Amino acid sequence: MARTTWLCLALLALLCGCAEVDPYRRAPEAPAPGLTAEAATAAFNDRWPAQFKCVQTVTLDFGPVTRTLVGYLVVQRPGRFRLQGMTEQGLKVFELVGDGDATRTIFAADDMQDAVLQNIARDIRRVFLAAATPAATAEFEAGECGARLQLRTTGSTQRITMVGQPPAVDEYELFLGGRRAYRVNQYEWKRNRPEVIVLRETGRESKGPPYKLTIRITEFTERPTPWPVKVFAHREKP
Repeated sequence: MARTTWLCLALLALLCGCAEVDPYRRAPEAPAPGLTAEAATAAFNDRWPAQFKCVQTVTLDFGPVTRTLVGYLVVQRPGRFRLQGMTEQGLKVFELVGDGDATRTIFAADDMQDAVLQNIARDIRRVFLAAATPAATAEFEAGECGARLQLRTTGSTQRITMVGQPPAVDEYELFLGGRRAYRVNQYEWKRNRPEVIVLRETGRESKGPPYKLTIRITEFTERPTPWPVKVFAHREKP
C-alpha cells in the first residue's frame, strides 16, 4: 500500500474514533504541503503565541463527577504562566504561578488539595507549553490527509498529527514505557487557533483514575511584548 494511502487510513481511523467521543468540529483533513520533520517540530512548538492571556471555561470529568471552573490564564513562553481559577459564580478557588517545572500556590481554597493543584498545573503545561521532545529518532510521514510526526527517546514516544496549511495541530499524545500517558485533541478552529481543547489523562502521571479535561476558550488576547516580571511574582496581591 502506498505511504500516502496508509497515512490517510491511519488518520481517518484516528479522526473517526475520536469524533465518536468529542462532539466538536475538527480541523478538516488536508495535505500539509512543504512540511518536513523540522518544520513540523517548529510548527508544534509555536502553535501558541510567545505571550498571551485568555479566559476559559474548564470542565473536569472525573468518573461520575463533573466540575466546571472559569480560568484566567497568562502565558509567557517558553515556561511561565499564572492561572486563577474561579467558580462559575466568580468565587476565587485557587491561583497558581508556574515557572519551568516549578509551581507555586499563591492561593487555595480549603477544599483544593495540593495534588489537584499540581495536576492542574501539569495540564496547563501540556496544553499551552508542551514542546516537541528532543528525539533520538524522528519519523515523519505526509499524505493527502495530513502529516504525522513521531519522536522517540529512551522510554517515551511523542506523536503529533497536523493538517492543512498553515499546519493545524489536530492531535498529540505522549507514551511512556509503551503506554499512553495523555492525549490532547484540538477543535473548533478560528483564526488559526483552536477554541476547544480536550485532554485525556490515563492516570499514569496523576497516579489516580483517568479523567477528561475540556477547555473552552472564550476570550483570547495576544500580547506583542513580554509580560512584566511582576505578573509572575510569587505573592498574592493585597
